[in-house]
Amino acid sequence: MNSPLRLDPAAAPPLRPQIACTLFAILAAVLTGPFGTLDLALPSRLVFWLVLVGWNSLKWWLWYGWTGSRVQSRRGALLVAASGALLLNATLPLEIDLMYRAIGQAKALPWAGLYLSALTISAGIALLVAALSPPPIAPVAKAPPAGPGLLASKAGFPDLADLQAVTAEDHYLRLHLRDGRRLLVLFRFGDALAELAQHDGCQVHRSAWIAADAVIGARREGRRWLLCLADGTTLPVSESHLASVKARGWLPARR
Repeated sequence: MNSPLRLDPAAAPPLRPQIACTLFAILAAVLTGPFGTLDLALPSRLVFWLVLVGWNSLKWWLWYGWTGSRVQSRRGALLVAASGALLLNATLPLEIDLMYRAIGQAKALPWAGLYLSALTISAGIALLVAALSPPPIAPVAKAPPAGPGLLASKAGFPDLADLQAVTAEDHYLRLHLRDGRRLLVLFRFGDALAELAQHDGCQVHRSAWIAADAVIGARREGRRWLLCLADGTTLPVSESHLASVKARGWLPARR
């Protein structure tokens, strides 16, 4: 059972862009000095914004890591951005107050004004990012297990694992099986080749296909090659398919 607090790092923003944006925000804050920090000395101002921006960047990363995997639409992404701006900025006035105290310059701050300013900025950025981001990809449903192909169904088999060879005879196919049977099935050879493409084998003639484990040898008969199958059948190799048969190593090497 998945915990409701489980974080999904894959759903959070990529770390490199996140760190780059964080460093840019720190630099911008140090140079512009929002929330009265321009009056601070540069070292104090740098520490102030390094901690404050770094902490808030981490909060946003954790927020998207927690909520991102639950987002299934662009509307959901906008809702996550808006709710994050409301919730994560709720503690920002306290964080600013604590940072002023940490550097030894406590001051009275308008908490409501700080919250509204931070909310406006972060909500605008978060909503813009959510709007420009590609829509979440819906999970793809797994395809149900494939049933027997049409050729196997025609022959009454659960699959074609025992098929050793297929030869065309007019409008029929002769199926050569591992147990020695040879069944005749009404089926087009071209359609059979499409189904046999996922099996380890090779077309050797315009009207013949052979499984890889069925070939036990080869011999010459005049100018053509004949492949010898385990069931005693011999099938010719046509010139147009000779290269693919050689590539499979079914023909003996020249001496």
